Amino acid sequence: MKAMALLALLLALAGAARAAGPDWQRAQQQSVVQILTHDEDGAQRETSIWIVSFDGRGYVRTNDSRWLANIRRGSTVALRLADGEFPVAAREPNDAAITARVEEQFKQKYGFMQKVMSAFRFREPTVLELTAR
Repeated sequence: MKAMALLALLLALAGAARAAGPDWQRAQQQSVVQILTHDEDGAQRETSIWIVSFDGRGYVRTNDSRWLANIRRGSTVALRLADGEFPVAAREPNDAAITARVEEQFKQKYGFMQKVMSAFRFREPTVLELTAR
């Protein structure tokens, strides 16, 4: 009986932890979100970025930004959305199919502004896949 109660508690906690992650559909509805990292000196860096989401994950892009350097150095990462701040894990997928899909999603979501920004690129951006932590 105690084992069943413990199992029920663990399942409830696991569900609550999943529920506490970002709502990727809601993130997709926002034009701009903030990504939070920490610089080498420990100061929090808050950067406004574009985001797209699909398949239960968020995707962002950047070129040699300070916040990307922070992530590569091992900084914690969080997203600030309209409904709160959420810790996330960020990884570079290095998958051409995912990168192409992310690019297409950015074109669909941001339209003309995406085209303007792409015209000023000197190289392809780094794509980061975000998942709930």
